[in-house]
Amino acid sequence: MKRVLQLWLCLLPMIAGAQELPRVVVLKSADLGAYGALVAGFTSEARAEIDQILLPRHPDEIARVVERVKAGKPALVLAVGPSAANAASRGLGEIPVLFTMVPYYERYSLEGPNVVGIALTNDFSPELSALVAALPNVKRVGVLHDPRYSLPQLEDIRLAAQQLELNIVPLAAADAAAAKKALAGVTAKVDALLMVSDRTVGSAEVVRELIETSRTEQIPLVALASTQVQEGALLSLSPSYLGLGQQAGRLANRLIHERVDPSALAVARPEALELSITLAQARSLGKRAPVTEGLLTHAADKGLTIRVFP
Repeated sequence: MKRVLQLWLCLLPMIAGAQELPRVVVLKSADLGAYGALVAGFTSEARAEIDQILLPRHPDEIARVVERVKAGKPALVLAVGPSAANAASRGLGEIPVLFTMVPYYERYSLEGPNVVGIALTNDFSPELSALVAALPNVKRVGVLHDPRYSLPQLEDIRLAAQQLELNIVPLAAADAAAAKKALAGVTAKVDALLMVSDRTVGSAEVVRELIETSRTEQIPLVALASTQVQEGALLSLSPSYLGLGQQAGRLANRLIHERVDPSALAVARPEALELSITLAQARSLGKRAPVTEGLLTHAADKGLTIRVFP
């Protein structure tokens, strides 16, 4: 019995060591509810000890925080939001960086052999698929855009539309006045509208014009966010923040525990999406097709979470 006890005491340090978890630092750009939901999802999946740091606003203070994080040599840094992603990708040397919650990450030059991330946007296939599920007779989809900023997006949309036998109708506009002109009489040109975000179309004035056109002309609008659905768009598909965090946690496990090289991975598309629909618009359009039933069936088939607005 004494010998067994001695053996057990000898093994205790090894067991304790085996239970130690690698340390991950979460850098947050701001104290937002969406970021909190993402971190909750990340914590539920990541096999790691997690420390959270809210970045200050002043660049000098941000640099000092990043230096302290670098000196602590964490196994990985999860950078949440644009300022955190920028600071981490530039200041952490060889420490692996996983970024997320960065709209149109391509604009931020988040590059490096130690950097990988999860995008906030996709290739528009989910949005177009949901539109077809809601309104199978739709064939022509108008895309209001500013050619100075959105030509790559437009090409992505064209490629996604081909798989669904949809025709994309470009509606070019360089400012709010041109956008209003492009949307005049749009029902003669298209069966639905798909919203993209660029410096022109993403402005509050143009977004309001798109939603008002959708409402008055009874033309379905696929929006970018649930807030726009609340205002009158038919539907939107956006990442579930909790699901995005869970996806980041699984990716972190691959980087930390499976020793996957970040440079071998492409920036991932969001896996967990939330479908938002507005019943008022769905009922109005439902004279031509059972819009609500089509969307609910589509959400069930794709495993989407659903938010429904009156």
